[in-house]
Amino acid sequence: MKINDVCIIASSVIFMVTMMTIIPAQIESISDELVFGGYLTLAKYDENGNNVFTQTIHNRLVDTGETFLLEQVFQDGTTSLADNVQIGAICVTDQALTPAESTTAATFDSGNGITEANCKEDNTVTISSQTAQIGALTFSAGGTNVADGDTITAIGICQNDSTDDGDFTNCATEGILFAVVDTTDVTLNTGETVQITYTFDISSSGS
Repeated sequence: MKINDVCIIASSVIFMVTMMTIIPAQIESISDELVFGGYLTLAKYDENGNNVFTQTIHNRLVDTGETFLLEQVFQDGTTSLADNVQIGAICVTDQALTPAESTTAATFDSGNGITEANCKEDNTVTISSQTAQIGALTFSAGGTNVADGDTITAIGICQNDSTDDGDFTNCATEGILFAVVDTTDVTLNTGETVQITYTFDISSSGS
């Protein structure tokens, strides 16, 4: 082995020892990563009350929903909202909607051809084990929440009606869009209903 080779090896060893001193050999890894979000369960029933279709699908939590959460949790100068206008309503639409972070209540409503009271609210949202559950809420055809033959293509999670606990028309009427879910198309005919449940889960494995 040549002298130059020995010098190079020695320099490499010194460099490695120096770096080991600067950077700890053991770096703690985060094994319990926090994963949270919401999901929606949609169940269609025929005129005889028989379940004919069920789907569970994850939501898209939109920007306005994320901001809403942060403003209720942290002291940022924004006044917390009264309980009767917090998140608790489910709205349906028949437009071809691609969920995105930038989707707003106005966007959700803009192309909606359902003109009935397409939003229902739950004024007793169930909170347990770090999850919140809205519903199950039942949407009926025949002009109650949708007209006979209307097709539900997407679901919006919205704020509740500040004046009463009744059904209302359009998400933006009461405030922000919290989350949106693109579901399988469901057409409701005379006597048919769809039951929708939304669950928001922020629990961790250690809770």
